[in-house]
Amino acid sequence: MALRWLVLPVMALGLAACSSPPPAPPQVASLSTPASSSSSAAAPSTDADGGRPRHRVDETAGESQRLIEPWRTCMKDHGADVDTQPNSIEGAKKWSADHKDAGDACRSKLPLLPWGMDRENPAYQDNMHKWVQCMNDKGMHVVETPDNDESPWTYGSDSQPPNADKIEHDCEVAILGPSDK
Repeated sequence: MALRWLVLPVMALGLAACSSPPPAPPQVASLSTPASSSSSAAAPSTDADGGRPRHRVDETAGESQRLIEPWRTCMKDHGADVDTQPNSIEGAKKWSADHKDAGDACRSKLPLLPWGMDRENPAYQDNMHKWVQCMNDKGMHVVETPDNDESPWTYGSDSQPPNADKIEHDCEVAILGPSDK
């Protein structure tokens, strides 16, 4: 479930890679609760993120869809239907390069990753370490991959518990939110 936050931004990243810092996946405009974990520490200001929306780890699928829709519409209006984007990193990079003008025009609408998963967050490395530790403590077999731009962790074994998706999500929310900004 959490890997959805990492794949979408990587695919959309190609659109933004040609300029400015890498964009993160959509976020829902919502009220933040008081920070209760390191993932919320030093959250970026509106000035730093240009007013872009930011995903939350605890958002619903509907909230995520509402958050990303303005970007999707903008891209389509600029000749880049994101539904035609290839489902591979290399394909997405080429597609993004081919649609650079649309990416530039729509960048301000592309939601950012949840703050706990944002590499700009000073607590990012610690958050990823705690997330992996949480999943392993609950029976998953995952390994940190700090040098991998596509994902901060990978499966360490083909054998995962039947409730691995729930474990991943529960650890994601416990470590990276829900009060992230």
